[in-house]
Amino acid sequence: YSDGIERINIEQSIQNKLRMLDAVEDYLRGEMPQLCLSGSERTSITLDDNIIDGKKRLAREMLHAVRQRWQGWLENLDESASAMLADDAECAPPPGPQDTLLDVLQRRDLRVSYRQSMERPLKEVFSGNELAGVRERLVEIHGEIRSGRLVVATHMHAGDGNVHTNIPVNSNDYAMLQEAGRIVDRIMRLACDLGGVVSGEHGIGLTKIHYLDEAHQQAFADYKSQVDPNGHFNRGKLLPGGDLSQAYTPSLRLVQQEALILEASELGELNDLVKHCLRCGKCNPVCNTHVPRANLLYSPRNKILAAGLIIEAFLYEEQTRRGLSLRHFDEMEDVADHCTVCHKCLSPCPVDIDFGDVSIRMRSILRGQGRKRWNPGAWLAMQFLNTTDPRMVRVLKRLIGQWGFALQGLAHRGAARLGLLGDKGAPAPTTGPPTVATQVVNFVRKPLPAPVSAPPMRRRLGLEDARYIPIIRNPKRSNGSETVFYFPGCGSERLFADIGLASLAVLYHVGAETVLPPGYLCCGYPQRSGGDEKRGRAISVANQVLLHRVANTLNYLDIHTVLVSCGTCLDQLLTYQFQDIFPGCRVMDVHEYILEQGVGLKDGGPSRYLYHDPCHSPMKHQDPVKVMGGLLNAEVQLSDRCCGEAGTFAVTRADIATQVRHRKQEELERGAAWLRAATDDKDGKQILLTSCPSCQQGLSRYRFDTGLETRFAVVEFAERLLGPGWQDAFLRAAEDGGVERVLL
Repeated sequence: YSDGIERINIEQSIQNKLRMLDAVEDYLRGEMPQLCLSGSERTSITLDDNIIDGKKRLAREMLHAVRQRWQGWLENLDESASAMLADDAECAPPPGPQDTLLDVLQRRDLRVSYRQSMERPLKEVFSGNELAGVRERLVEIHGEIRSGRLVVATHMHAGDGNVHTNIPVNSNDYAMLQEAGRIVDRIMRLACDLGGVVSGEHGIGLTKIHYLDEAHQQAFADYKSQVDPNGHFNRGKLLPGGDLSQAYTPSLRLVQQEALILEASELGELNDLVKHCLRCGKCNPVCNTHVPRANLLYSPRNKILAAGLIIEAFLYEEQTRRGLSLRHFDEMEDVADHCTVCHKCLSPCPVDIDFGDVSIRMRSILRGQGRKRWNPGAWLAMQFLNTTDPRMVRVLKRLIGQWGFALQGLAHRGAARLGLLGDKGAPAPTTGPPTVATQVVNFVRKPLPAPVSAPPMRRRLGLEDARYIPIIRNPKRSNGSETVFYFPGCGSERLFADIGLASLAVLYHVGAETVLPPGYLCCGYPQRSGGDEKRGRAISVANQVLLHRVANTLNYLDIHTVLVSCGTCLDQLLTYQFQDIFPGCRVMDVHEYILEQGVGLKDGGPSRYLYHDPCHSPMKHQDPVKVMGGLLNAEVQLSDRCCGEAGTFAVTRADIATQVRHRKQEELERGAAWLRAATDDKDGKQILLTSCPSCQQGLSRYRFDTGLETRFAVVEFAERLLGPGWQDAFLRAAEDGGVERVLL
């Protein structure tokens, strides 16, 4: 079998080189526009026609001689090598008396080398600077023809006789595809003539069904008619006529030239992100939305496969000019929606596929094509994050944090009374986009936290004027202390102001000099993860320009630490060029920084806490559970799984969030039992900590089902360190000389 395959490869190699000779001869008989000077020296100067004609004639003579020799070898592979090479010194060592021409070619004692026999001599003929363009064109011809050479590759199980045979082809090369089909016919005949079968261990599919004899095909057709009389399973497959004549192979090479509906770069970039998937499934255990009982798209591996199938569907319709089915966009959005963009799948992936990036790319394509579904809740949330006007921030916070939360809670209670929420068992499997009714029921299934009535952090501190850079310091403790830059983010200063205040109050207590950005800023991550890369990039660039201005204004301060209280903000800020803004700085979570300062608590609080580490964990330098335990002087246990909030995820796809929340609730119930086992908690509260504003909102939804009270870690720490009245005390201190305003 191997000898037969090598014969095919040798024939294909010689035929490919003969096509090179034909292409070169066609070029030499043409106008040869490269005959003028090439490169920077190219001018209108031309050589004498007699000289050029002489070079062409010599080259064609060389081509004729080489073609005659190679064609003779191709037609006489089974002849005696000694007889065929009697006057040829190219074979080393000389052939034996029993060797055929095929034998010496297979041993590579004799080589059919285009470079040695043709390319080098041609370059000598067309030497000189004035003919550099000709030589370049000859190299191009060689590369163009060589790319169409077919090679049959084999690998095998030596112990059991299975041979895997592969023929790589360029799917945009019709002649190459047809020749590959003829080679397959030869290979199948070879296997059967040697007493083998057309499939050693794999099944019979499109490529092999027509190689079975009629008796075998009829036997299977009879069996299928018994077990599947209505033809539900793989309709038309493994039956007479179900062969490659009805198959379609998408060509990514063609889409770069012929994409009329989608930009080739968009589809090509999406394919580049998923094409190396090994289907190993190592991403499944770490995926936040891995809920196998729900449907196949709750698995990152399956989402990658689905992305590839959607690409094929687009290419099929573009390349066959059948018109684009808009439902493919719906399928693409459904796949992208099953991802919280946490990027956890990147770490275990052996080929570095990040499905978070894949989802962002798909959402970007959908937005660019105007096919992304509009969701009023997500739209309102993005308006809240996008605005920097203090009045609009306050209006939208009242609209969302007060009226919106209250209305959602009212709807939850109403749906519960009407029995619309169903039982508390596992949600039913789902497929495809949900109906509006399903979305509404899932959106109100778990109530949001109590309405947030407190004004934004900047409003309470009187720091909304974007013309000034606020610097917060404790006059009694700031001499010689470190200056830090705190980027609170939207969740910590707009929605849950107590998070930003607690961070500032503790930093004030430890004596740090804290610089805030001027005005309300969003980091740009929510826009980017939602597919609005243009706006996300614009926000990121504008922020960095503003921070450069801050650094220039405060050039008398040494800022070596940038702090955040949100994991998504930290991930986005890591893409900022902070080394150019604050040279030598580090970006870290506020909890890690506080622990680093040696500030800890004494006994007196709960002895146990449950900690939910966000999908975008903000703690990159130390283990989050150890950080929590060190800060609060308590035993802390990690609660795994995603809370199901994930920014606007719970609003845009409440049905998927419901599946994710059910998994999380199972984890929380186990954690709550562990907390209740503690006997020394004086107030009897079971506290669930987190370090993400969005997670605080999401985890608060479980309070009635689990009895857990959700607290942001730095808020809990501030209350235990500074006492119950810490907010009023800090605000008074800020008003009493604790804030400096520097004109930007």
